[in-house]
Amino acid sequence: MPNSKKTAAKKVRIMDTTLRDAHQSLLATRMKTEDLLPVAEVMDGIGFWSVEVWGGATFDTCLRFLREDPWERLRALKKAFKKTPLQMLLRGQNVVGYRHYADDVVERFVEKAVENGMNVFRIFDALNDFRNIKSSVKAVIKSGGKVEAAFCYTLGHIYNNDVFVDMAKKLEDMGTDTLCIKDMAGLLAPMDAYDLVSKLKKSIGLPIHLHTHDTSAMAVATTLKAIEAGVDIVDCAASSMAGGTSQPPLETMVHILKGTPHDTGLDLKLIGQVTEHFKSVRRKYHAFESEYTGIDPNAIIYQVPGGMISNLATQLKEQNALNRMEEVMAEVPRVREDFGFPPLVTPSSQIVGTQATLNIVTGERYKVVTSEVKNYLKGLYGKPPAPVNADIRKKILGDEAVVEVRPADLLEPELEKARKEAGEKAKTDEDVISYALFPKIFLEFAELRDKGFPPEEPKKPAAAAAPGEAGPTLAPSEFMINVHGESYHIKVGGKGHKSEGKRPYFLWVDNQLVEVLVEPLVEVLPSEEGKISPNVGGRSKRPKAKEPGDVTAPMPGAVVKIKVKVGDQVKAGDTVLIIEAMKMENEVHTPVTGEVKEIHVKEGDSVNPDEALVVVR
Repeated sequence: MPNSKKTAAKKVRIMDTTLRDAHQSLLATRMKTEDLLPVAEVMDGIGFWSVEVWGGATFDTCLRFLREDPWERLRALKKAFKKTPLQMLLRGQNVVGYRHYADDVVERFVEKAVENGMNVFRIFDALNDFRNIKSSVKAVIKSGGKVEAAFCYTLGHIYNNDVFVDMAKKLEDMGTDTLCIKDMAGLLAPMDAYDLVSKLKKSIGLPIHLHTHDTSAMAVATTLKAIEAGVDIVDCAASSMAGGTSQPPLETMVHILKGTPHDTGLDLKLIGQVTEHFKSVRRKYHAFESEYTGIDPNAIIYQVPGGMISNLATQLKEQNALNRMEEVMAEVPRVREDFGFPPLVTPSSQIVGTQATLNIVTGERYKVVTSEVKNYLKGLYGKPPAPVNADIRKKILGDEAVVEVRPADLLEPELEKARKEAGEKAKTDEDVISYALFPKIFLEFAELRDKGFPPEEPKKPAAAAAPGEAGPTLAPSEFMINVHGESYHIKVGGKGHKSEGKRPYFLWVDNQLVEVLVEPLVEVLPSEEGKISPNVGGRSKRPKAKEPGDVTAPMPGAVVKIKVKVGDQVKAGDTVLIIEAMKMENEVHTPVTGEVKEIHVKEGDSVNPDEALVVVR
């Protein structure tokens, strides 16, 4: 029954976000498992309500960038955390990806997550369309996990606290164990937090969990006012990984509440060990920090969440367009309004953010749109909170119909198809799920895994260093190489057995696998076009785009699919290629009508905007 009495003061519980959301918000999710495990035992003894360790962008990033198995990460952390429940962020029907997946994928993912050690699932839908979380809620309950259903808090003329209370009642009716206020962009002001929590306490009978970010510098005050109103659980991060686009600092909240009826009872000495560890570790990931992860009062205007800011800055840097960040941030609320005021949280944050970037980079609004934008406007992500801009929808979709049913009802089961397609690359049921979620990325990961990547680190130095001298160091296995002004990310992925005086080395150039035979030295020379030759990292010697029928990409990316073949007749505006950039698929159209004369790319190739990818005459 709803709690009609005034909530008595009580101890506040804390979920620590250091191992997931904190580094997703500050370091583009790049922290490796090896840097999480050393303090896991210490964290296990602190007394947290739960520790967030998985989900969100970590699954994708483990496979795509870190070349780690996310399932192995979960198992390793579960082994280390013997007392504290582990928590993850689950995007409802999107699972941990950027599109809707069939119910069989959702159900099997949850089942295997519980089997591998997950306890609490924070489940949300980016549009607050709760049709999209029904399957995952049922799956968690069936698998024996705990459900923490969330509504996404945001601002706009269609939102107020009474609207959010109505959402909370719907989530309570669905059977959630706890309710989460998910303030992913740090927009919840202190007095609004007090009012919202007070109303929730009167209306529902569930423990309430507050998640916020410190982007606008309100997080400590907001959290404190929520506690005064009776919130049960709050999110914090170790101070060396807190503040800015991350969560409020753990030590600060513990100090503020110490000696009050809300005293957390957490051990500051143990927390200090965690903070010191990540103070040191954070330096390793300096390259992934950006100037946009600090305090920004304009967050109230832009309404961009922390993880989106750090990833957007990283992506713009890769496009050589970081100087246009302010333009993109100003375009975000305009795109959001066009799209019906969705809360900005993955995947809607990626959809809106990428489209805002394309609008600025291409110099024309909606000249280029992603496949995900089309799917969003078709209703394939669910029902937008408010009507979308009819003119924009018409421009992008023409007369295509809009879906009214639950989007997943239109999807055929995917798991068995994924199992067949992955073939021998999928060694386990977990591998099949990884393939179903991220086919191309998983196959790249599996290929490296089969070749023994990453190489094992030596257990100890070959010899001890003399006093005052530096010890022996390993040669770096990762480089950034500049050739004629173009940057290439080089990773040494391992080596094979020596044969006939040659040894194969497996290199990754811009995330594309290359095998190089070394005898005994190898020299990589630039081609005439200033690119590594031949075909290293999927880059070939392509002609520069000069003629109107030379099809180019709007931004650097990787070719996902080629839709035409030489000899095909195409009309201006037809899709000829699909490239992936900024985690989104982008259709590439021919600017002219004619015949496909040449195709200068293959699937998997990295491409640049100045290259003629397809020639139409």
